[in-house]
Amino acid sequence: MRALNCILSGLVGLLTWSGLAAAQCPIPDQLDGGPCCATAGLKLPGFPNFIQPSLEICWRDCNVNAVLPYTATWKNFNLQIGMPGTVSPCGERMVTLELRTPGGVLHWAGTLRFQYSRTWMETNTAGTALQVWRFLINGDLRSVVGLPIPCPVPACAPAFGNSARFTGYMDIARNCAIATGPFQRAWMLSHVCDLVDHAPGFPRAGVFHPDRSYSFVGPAAGFVPGPLQPIEGTPGSLFEAMRRRTMTSAGVTCDFEERLNHTLLPNTQFCLCGTPTQQFLLGNLSILGGCGSSVTTPGTPFLPGYLSMGIGSWTLPGVFPGVEVVRWNAGGYDYFEPCTGALRQEVFFGATTIGGYPATQLLSGVPGFPLPLTFIDQSNSLVPPIGAGGTTMNVPYVSDHILNLNH
Repeated sequence: MRALNCILSGLVGLLTWSGLAAAQCPIPDQLDGGPCCATAGLKLPGFPNFIQPSLEICWRDCNVNAVLPYTATWKNFNLQIGMPGTVSPCGERMVTLELRTPGGVLHWAGTLRFQYSRTWMETNTAGTALQVWRFLINGDLRSVVGLPIPCPVPACAPAFGNSARFTGYMDIARNCAIATGPFQRAWMLSHVCDLVDHAPGFPRAGVFHPDRSYSFVGPAAGFVPGPLQPIEGTPGSLFEAMRRRTMTSAGVTCDFEERLNHTLLPNTQFCLCGTPTQQFLLGNLSILGGCGSSVTTPGTPFLPGYLSMGIGSWTLPGVFPGVEVVRWNAGGYDYFEPCTGALRQEVFFGATTIGGYPATQLLSGVPGFPLPLTFIDQSNSLVPPIGAGGTTMNVPYVSDHILNLNH
C-alpha cells in the first residue's frame, strides 16, 4: 500500500506541477519517507524581510473590545540559531517584529522564536501554484512605556519589564509560476487570559487580566475579527504527521516525520475568559503514530484538553490566504515517544486555520494527496535552552515535539 501511495503521489505531481521546473518551488523539506527515529536533513529556502499592515485585537469577556491598526515590520528571517560548526537547528530562527502606529510611532517590539512546522502546496483562485511553509512562533513582545492599560497593553506587562509572551504562527507562501516568485504571508500571535498565559505553578503566574486576551493578525486587508468561528473536530483522520527533535548542548537534530491517525472530539464551546460567549473550544485529542508514538488527553494537570480560541477570518478570495478562518490553540496531553520510551505530560501551543485555497501534500519534492482544509499545528513548551527543565508555561519556550494535523 505504501508503494502504491508513492506511485500515485508521483503521478499526481508529474501531471500537476510539470510546468514549474524553471521556478523556485516546489522545494521538498526532506522530512518525509525516512525510517522511524532516524535523523533527517531539513531543507528550507531563504525568506525575505517584509512590512505589512496588521491589526491588534483587544478581547474582553470573549468579545472584541477594540481593534487597532499597526504596521508590522518583520526582519532577520535568515539569522539561524547556533554558532558556526554546530548542528543545524531544524529550521529554527529568531525573528524580530516591530509594530508601529499608522503615524510611525513604535508601540511593540520583540525577538520571537520561529519553529518550522511543515510545507504543502496550494492553488489560488487564479490557478497559480503556491508553496506554503508554516512556522510556529513564541516569544516576548515588549511594549513602549506609557501606553494605555488594559488596551493596547495587558495589565501583566509592567510586572515583567513591559513584556508579554505571545504564541501563534506564520504561513509564508511563494508563487511557483515565477522564477523569482514573490512571497505572501498570513500570521497570528495571541496572549491569552490568566488561566492559560499566567497559569499557576510557573514563572509569571498571577491574576492580571482574567477576562482579557490580546491578538495581533496580518494581513489586515479583508480580516474580520470575531469570537464565533467554525471549530475543529473529526472522528478520525489519517492526515498528517508528527515528529520529534533532539535537543542537546551540541545542537539540535530533526527526525523524519511519522505518519499518524488522529481523532479530535469536541466536548464544549465556552468562554475561558469571562462571560459565556463561546469563543473557546474544549476537546479530546488522540493520536497514534505509525512508529508507535501516541498522544492522549488526560484532562490534567496543566490544561484540560485541546483548547482553541476563535480570532476571525480573512475574506478576500484573491489575496493570500484566501477566505480562511484562524484560531489560536493549545493543549495538555500525555505524549509517549517510542524512540526513547519516555511518557511525558506536556503543554502544546499553536494555531488552526480552516478553509483557504485547495491544498495538497508535498511529499519528497512532489505533491501527494489533497489535504483536508482544517490545519492544526502545535509544538510542546519546554524550558530553554534544550528542554532539560521539562514543561513550562507563561514564558518563551523551546520544543522537541511537533504535531501537524488535518481533517
